[in-house]
Amino acid sequence: MSSMVCGHILLNAGIEPIIQMSARDRNRVLFQSELYGAHALGLENVLFITGDHTLLGSHPKTKMVYDIDSIQALQLAKHLMSGKDLAGADLEGTPQFFLGSTFNPYADPMPLQAMRVSKKKQAGAQFFQTQAIYDIPRFEKFLSHIPVEDIKIIAGIIPLKGPKMALFMNQRIPGFKIPDTMIHRLEMAGNGLAGLDKRTAIRAEGLNIAVETIEQVRELPGIDGIHIMAVGWEESLPEIVKRSGLLPRPR
Repeated sequence: MSSMVCGHILLNAGIEPIIQMSARDRNRVLFQSELYGAHALGLENVLFITGDHTLLGSHPKTKMVYDIDSIQALQLAKHLMSGKDLAGADLEGTPQFFLGSTFNPYADPMPLQAMRVSKKKQAGAQFFQTQAIYDIPRFEKFLSHIPVEDIKIIAGIIPLKGPKMALFMNQRIPGFKIPDTMIHRLEMAGNGLAGLDKRTAIRAEGLNIAVETIEQVRELPGIDGIHIMAVGWEESLPEIVKRSGLLPRPR
């Protein structure tokens, strides 16, 4: 579903959403059009991503756009907030957004990735969502290279359904580094726990890992929120939220 449409539905349900816009699928004209639409719908939180190559997805023959990248998209949105479009024409009303982007603490080289965070901040990013966090020491080291005191960071969490999923992510999806110790825990859980069949035991361990990771990540400096990406395991969300104490704060 369109992120903007989904965001509008959530907003009407009383939930404050973050919508996403990918540079892979949009040129600068469409970016402007959709940002006007987001503003008209009252959607203020916008996250920009460059977008993975379509060869990594389920529609590999899809043509990509990449007219501008995520940094330029941030600059574009920031420019619209000045009251003018990219052609220099005055806008009838000035949109306001809370702009966000992403970073991957596991991509190398680390100094280059840290530099990209600074560039995105200069381009207008006020908050960042991370790639899924598994290796806590590496994430902590990355945080020491970026200005955590000047930005908001939402740490990504993907619960693991089993060792096959973890191995697939390590081998096939760029930017994932799941430690062998976690994979071993999932494999050992497959030996069965009292009263649980193999599949249920493995998934229970996957939930344990997700909750433990959230507890550790929340103690790190500069972490302002958690982004749970269920990846086909949406039924795990209530349990993770409940066990982690991730209930919305009263406004």
